[in-house]
Amino acid sequence: MNPAPNRDWILNELVTTSRARHAVLLSADGLAVAASEGVDRNLADTISAIASGMQSLSRSGAQFVHDTPTPWEQTMVSYQGGYLFVLAAGDGSYLVVSAGKDTDVEGLSFQMAKTI
Repeated sequence: MNPAPNRDWILNELVTTSRARHAVLLSADGLAVAASEGVDRNLADTISAIASGMQSLSRSGAQFVHDTPTPWEQTMVSYQGGYLFVLAAGDGSYLVVSAGKDTDVEGLSFQMAKTI
């Protein structure tokens, strides 16, 4: 079996071009598979567990948004010091990105979608 490819460079590029703070890619089962520079294994695992729960809870709210089933795409949480985004990244994986309060949210959203 071939080892999984290293995707950290993609997340480093996203963080650099979008002025985001950190990025983590996690699998459908909630395991971190890549992280941007400055995110150690413990933080990546913690953020992956949090993001896995957040997307699950967000999916459950779909019926509140629309009468017919609608797929979940993104969850954004705003904190006093910045934002946390969780996005569907295809094949059951998720992209988690953090950014400061001065971030251009629209520009960052575009970069995240482009990265996915």
